[in-house]
Amino acid sequence: MKLRLLLVSLAASLALAAPPPPNPPAPTTAPEWAELFGGASQPAIWQSIEAAAAQVTAALAGGQTAGVAAWAETIHLGTHALVDQVKPEDPERAQRLHAVLEHAARLADEVIAAAGRKEIDLAAAAHRRLQSALALARLRLPPTITQAPPEAIREAKPAPTDSEKRP
Repeated sequence: MKLRLLLVSLAASLALAAPPPPNPPAPTTAPEWAELFGGASQPAIWQSIEAAAAQVTAALAGGQTAGVAAWAETIHLGTHALVDQVKPEDPERAQRLHAVLEHAARLADEVIAAAGRKEIDLAAAAHRRLQSALALARLRLPPTITQAPPEAIREAKPAPTDSEKRP
C-alpha cells in the first residue's frame, strides 16, 4: 500500500512539473578558413593553393624561410575550404578527395612548424611530400576547379615577428 501511494505521488508530481526549457541553439562558429576564403570561388581557392605552393618552393630553393609559414597557412586553409565545399556525387570519390586534401593540410602544418624553427631541410622535405599530395588532389578535383580561368588569389597574413608584437 505504501509503495502504491508513493508511486501515485511521484507520478502526480512529475505530471505537475514543468517541462525543462529547450536547449538554446549552440552558437555557430565560422570554419577556420572563412576569414581568408569566405566568398571565394573554388577555382580561386585552388589557384591560391597552387600560388602559395610555388612561393614556398621558390623560398626554400633559395634557402629562405621568410614567408614560408604564411604561404603554407594559405595551403592549409585552402585545403580545408575545399574539403568543406567540394562535394563529389560519388561517395568513394568524395572520400578519396577529402582524404588527400586533409593529408595536404597536415603536411602544410609540418611545413609551418619546420619553417617556424628555421629548419630548411625539414621544411623542404615536408614541402616535397605536400607537393605530391597536391598533385594527387589536382587529379581528383573536378576540371572545372583545376582548369578554370585565372582569378584573384588570396594569401594568409604572415604572423607578426617579435619586433612587430606589442608588449
